[in-house]
Amino acid sequence: MAPKMAAVTSLMKYYPLPEALRVIAEAGYTGVELWGGFPHAYTDDFYRDGRLDDDTVDRARRLIDQSGLARVSFLPEQCFYPVNFLVTAAPPFDAARLRERSVAYFKRAIAVAAALGFPKMAVTTPFWGWQPSGTGFVRSADKDLGRVIDTFGDLSDMAETAGIVLVLEPLTFLETTAVETLDDLGTVLDGVGSRHLAAMLDTGHLNVTARALALDPIGYLTAHLDRLGDRIQHLHIDDNHGDLDAHLLPGDGDFDFPAAYAALRNAGYHGWVSAELMMFGDNPVPPKPGDLLRETRLRTQRAWHG
Repeated sequence: MAPKMAAVTSLMKYYPLPEALRVIAEAGYTGVELWGGFPHAYTDDFYRDGRLDDDTVDRARRLIDQSGLARVSFLPEQCFYPVNFLVTAAPPFDAARLRERSVAYFKRAIAVAAALGFPKMAVTTPFWGWQPSGTGFVRSADKDLGRVIDTFGDLSDMAETAGIVLVLEPLTFLETTAVETLDDLGTVLDGVGSRHLAAMLDTGHLNVTARALALDPIGYLTAHLDRLGDRIQHLHIDDNHGDLDAHLLPGDGDFDFPAAYAALRNAGYHGWVSAELMMFGDNPVPPKPGDLLRETRLRTQRAWHG
C-alpha cells in the first residue's frame, strides 16, 4: 500500500496560497502541510488588535477545503524569522524580552493551527550558543535542553487545551544548537512527558546528523524507530549528500530511501510522508514546483516497496 503523501507549501514561497494549494493537488498529493510564512499563513497576519481575526481564519479554511487536500500539519516559520527562545544575551536588546516574544509567537501559532483545523503543528529549536565573556562573546557547547524542556512543556499544555499535537523536528548542527540528535530528542520528549509533544523525523536531517556522528544513516533511523516507537508521528522527505540540509528531491542525493521505507514499514509507521523540497534557487519558479512535486511523488511510490 502506498504511503499517504503530503507536501509543504513553502516550495511555492512566491505563490499566493490558492495557487500553491492547486499545484500540490494537481501533482497528485492528498494532504497539505501549511507553511506559516508570508504570503501563505504567517501567524501574525491572522491577528487584528491582538485577537484572532475570524474573517481571515474563515477565508483560509475555505481555501483549504476547496483544495480537497487533507489538513496534515501547520509549520510556522521559525528558522528564518526573528524568534529565538534560547537567546541569553543580545546587546543592545533585552534577552529576556526576546525570549518572551518568541514563546508568545509559538502560542499565537498554536491558536492559528487549531483555528484552521490542523491536528499537528511542527516545532524546532533555534541556533544560539553564545555566552558573554569579558567585553565580547564566546561559543558555548551547552545545549540548554532544560530551557527547551520548560518551553515545550508550557507550549504542550496550550496544545492540549487547543486539541493539537506538537511534533518536534530535530535540525542539523548547521541549523540548531539544541535538539539535533536522537539523544537530544529523547531527552526533551521524556522531560516534557506529554502526549501532546511527539516527534517528527526528516530524512535530510537524519542523513547529515548521522554522517556528522560517523553513523550509518539507516541504522540511525532504525535507532530512532526503536527508541521512540509510536511517538514518531510525522515524516519529512528530502535528500542531500550528507554535508548540508539541501532539501533535494529524494534520489538526487545519497540517502537510501528504499531501505529507510523498509525500516519504517517494519516499525509499523502509518503516518503522513510529507515532501519538503528546497524553497530557494530556481525551484519556486514556474513551472518547476509542480514538476518537482510530481517526480517526488512518483519516486516515493516506487521506492516505498523497494
